Amino acid sequence: MPHQVFGRHLGRNEAQRRSLFRNLITALFRHESIKTTEAKAKAIRGEAEKLITRAKRGEPGRLVQIAQDGDATRLAAMVGQASAERLLGLARNGQTAELEKAAAQIALHARRVILRTVHDGAVVDHLIHNIAAEFAERPGGYTRILKIGPRQGDAADMVVLSLVE
Repeated sequence: MPHQVFGRHLGRNEAQRRSLFRNLITALFRHESIKTTEAKAKAIRGEAEKLITRAKRGEPGRLVQIAQDGDATRLAAMVGQASAERLLGLARNGQTAELEKAAAQIALHARRVILRTVHDGAVVDHLIHNIAAEFAERPGGYTRILKIGPRQGDAADMVVLSLVE
């Protein structure tokens, strides 16, 4: 009896499942809407939302602007408390070169973390510059699942997984 088995296995081994999830997430960010089975959509939804949250850190100019505005709560929500205090301290002291360098480091790390899952650089750029910018003020809930009925061949429940406008 398997205890504490985490995640949805979808009848695949680990490598096949990881590849499937990466391809579905990449397609979601490329097209902003995909049609898939309900089980697959529910399996990738959380990871896709985490990547969008991570992508909010991927624009160094946005981080610098928030730090210069002095919005501590918003900055802490984006990059964590320690990094937010560091960026705000640099902004308060007028060290713009150091502030831009620190923001660029945070953004580069966020980009590299996203590239672990999404292997297409153009899609990562689209995610960081367009999708994350669109959801900059939204605290979560970036995706929606709309049921569209059973598939013709095997009656699997089909859904449309899309990004919220």
